[in-house]
Amino acid sequence: MSRSGDPARRPAARIWLRLLGVAGALLVALLPAQPAAAHAVLIESQPANGTTLTRVPRVALLRFSEDISPEFSNASLLDSTGRTVQGARIATDRRDPRQLVLELPRLAPGTYGIAWRVLAEDDGHTTGGVVVFTVGNRPPGGPALQAFESGDDTPAHDVVRRWLGLCLLAGLIGGLAVAAVVLRPVGTAAAEPVRVAVEQARRRALTLAAAAGGLAAVVGGADLAVQTYRSGPLGHSAALTLLSDTRWGNLWLAREAVLLALAALAVALRSAARVRGPAPWAAAGLLVSVAVTVEALGGHAAALGPARTVAVAAVAVHALTACLWLGGVVTLAVVLARSGGPAARWGDLLRAVGYRFTVLAAVGVAFVVATGLYSAGREVESVSALIDTSYGRLLIAKGVLLSLAGGLGLVNADRLHGRSAARSAAPPSRRLLAAEAAAGVVLLLLAGALVETPPSRQSTTPGADVSTAVTESVDDVVVSLTVTPNRPGTNGLTLLAASSRRPPPAEIEGVDVELAGGSTAVPLREIEPGRYFGTADLPGPGPVQATAVIHRGGARLAVPLTWSVPPPADTPQRPRDRLAPIANAVAAVVLGVLAVLAGWRLTAARRRRPVAAPTSEIKQKIRENVR
Repeated sequence: MSRSGDPARRPAARIWLRLLGVAGALLVALLPAQPAAAHAVLIESQPANGTTLTRVPRVALLRFSEDISPEFSNASLLDSTGRTVQGARIATDRRDPRQLVLELPRLAPGTYGIAWRVLAEDDGHTTGGVVVFTVGNRPPGGPALQAFESGDDTPAHDVVRRWLGLCLLAGLIGGLAVAAVVLRPVGTAAAEPVRVAVEQARRRALTLAAAAGGLAAVVGGADLAVQTYRSGPLGHSAALTLLSDTRWGNLWLAREAVLLALAALAVALRSAARVRGPAPWAAAGLLVSVAVTVEALGGHAAALGPARTVAVAAVAVHALTACLWLGGVVTLAVVLARSGGPAARWGDLLRAVGYRFTVLAAVGVAFVVATGLYSAGREVESVSALIDTSYGRLLIAKGVLLSLAGGLGLVNADRLHGRSAARSAAPPSRRLLAAEAAAGVVLLLLAGALVETPPSRQSTTPGADVSTAVTESVDDVVVSLTVTPNRPGTNGLTLLAASSRRPPPAEIEGVDVELAGGSTAVPLREIEPGRYFGTADLPGPGPVQATAVIHRGGARLAVPLTWSVPPPADTPQRPRDRLAPIANAVAAVVLGVLAVLAGWRLTAARRRRPVAAPTSEIKQKIRENVR
């Protein structure tokens, strides 16, 4: 009978498909429909967003939440019609890697916008926005306030690439861990078929680890290609500049080198008839530590200010233990699926090594929970932000799926180490093991979405405005309008328009935004491919109804847009329901419980340790003492 026809394998496949469908539904429900802010967020600007100036400053200062790459960051000065104002020039500020400086020319009275686009050094994300200000005696739109700019949306293929990278990294680390710890040679007390099966499974685990490492390096190459494409203005030298002059490029080189080294080491360990000494495994452990550290340095924790080292270390431990647990489960599931034979045979194999994996998975789950709670407290400012932000909702979904995977693991461990004779005689369930592995893969999908989503710690500071983005579509045209700073008075309108068809039916010839029921038409000028800018005056607080008019192929497409201009906000206070103290307390409890269980287990093992029978020399000394 062919493997595809094995009825025992069909339920496992259905479990994988169902969990992947659930993950897709969760992502659709939890991620916002509007473009999400990227990771280098504008936290301060001089001139401030939406202000009126009597004197034109010599320079405009833009300060961001993360270090930015000067080679891949730019800004331009636009007038109220979207035309570029000549004479503005970028001035690099090497003393402050989070600041972008734009030298301004002499300006006539009117409204202007600074269109900026920057590349974050750590995670390589690109973000852009507009700061609007007025020169002259126009009525001010409100007090001088700082603003957060919304950035570019996170494409779905970025999340998919991140997910693939995490899955392959977990397969690499989990495969090596299973081969080194779980599938090491069993004692002579085991039957010969079991010892042979363990050795064969170990070789399969190393093969899986080597393949995962090589494919992870290929996904890294795709990351570089995407980043190079997005940095088009530098032409063919963009890749070299990215790798040599940005922190993201340096981390990319380190990651690729470690992945390829680990893949080569896995091949060498598989080919060796017998590995002598701990040196190869120690080298693998060192390389794995470097890999998870590089992964942490390219994430959100690297942008934290206070206790940044602790935050990066927590993320590194989180990634390591998650890969040990989830990658180990998937490796064990694949190895057992390819073992073939009756259930009793692979059941004996799993019982021979099951206790080792149970210990590895239990420690991994405990540290995943503890470090995840600590990181959540650093990334999410308040308990309410868990519900109000996309990042928080993804964290909740990740927690739910983590509980599901952990529950399946407990059921598997209970079946494997059942105390009753009847339960221990039953072989472990392949379905449950496949379900735990599938839940782990979907959990990594949510982790990839979290990495590509801005954390909610980037909350509004006292006296800050938040730009509003609204997205609608008509036929094949998708329109996203960002209003900055979205308060009464002069505002900047940044519109993104694109067709969902490939190729598009026709090129977009022009874009207007109609306000006040069509009585006012604001023409927008294209400042980048598919990106249009203009300025308009908005009335007092309340709902705003507008229409984006897309001129394409001689036709006129009207896209209705509705948003609300909020009233002047009071100075926000620091939230009282801070998440960090709660998360840290729960993490401490989890680690405390783990320490107590480990101590209890060690004590019980010592009590059960058999006492060695006295040797003949000891017996002789006892007789002499008795005499």
